[in-house]
Amino acid sequence: MRKTIFILNLIFSTLIFAQNPESSTLYEKEYSDLINYVPKNLKFDSIHKPESHLLQTELNTINSIQIYSGFRKDFKLSESDNQWLDNRINQIATELFLDGKRILVSAVGGYSGCPNKMIDTLQLNNIEIVNLKFCHTCANSYRDKKFIEIFNSKMYSLMEIEPPNRKTKLFYGEFQGRSKERYEIKLILKEERTFKYWVNKGHGSDFTEGLWKNINETLILNSRNLNKDDEISFALSSAKWIEFKGLEFRLKKGKLTELNGENRKLKQTVE
Repeated sequence: MRKTIFILNLIFSTLIFAQNPESSTLYEKEYSDLINYVPKNLKFDSIHKPESHLLQTELNTINSIQIYSGFRKDFKLSESDNQWLDNRINQIATELFLDGKRILVSAVGGYSGCPNKMIDTLQLNNIEIVNLKFCHTCANSYRDKKFIEIFNSKMYSLMEIEPPNRKTKLFYGEFQGRSKERYEIKLILKEERTFKYWVNKGHGSDFTEGLWKNINETLILNSRNLNKDDEISFALSSAKWIEFKGLEFRLKKGKLTELNGENRKLKQTVE
């Protein structure tokens, strides 16, 4: 009982601190506003209520549900209440998305400490996304693991973006090689999952760009759709547009080998 009271006092003080509007920087205010933002159409489920009275409160912000989720083991919640909490995280992610907010959460801290700026933006598939960072010590990083996993998984699904896996970072960067006609080819894979591809033919270049994703060691390239202005520009230039639809490469030891037939091979350059 004492432990529960201590945890509730800790949660209450944390929520009050996080809602303090007197932030010292613009980034801190932006961070505070976002983690305490209440989605417009978020409702409390009056039919499927949690069993534990600890959860019968307004868990209607990222801040509040993140904290309660982190203490779920300490609260010794039942299986049904754990499921209710998971559903609530999914619900908040969905309502934030419907309010036009594209958010992904990452964990920072540990031995290296936490950055001064705890909110950032990133681009994935040409979508601007807010990256919220949760600060941890070396001892408590496990608390937000469940929240981050569920929240990010739902947000990726809603944005129709393939979530990264443990292999994704291996693809970042520039790859170079030669076509079967011995022309120089270059492929740039950006962290925001866009790519650019050139075939240098001296007098001009064949070119394409679009979105990429990976399934384990397999890279998949899909060119973007050209609009009318693009078509006119290419018609007036010496460049030729190439279209990739599901072009696949296999990555092994920094080398990409095409799997679709032309046997293109590219090697990752070291900066």
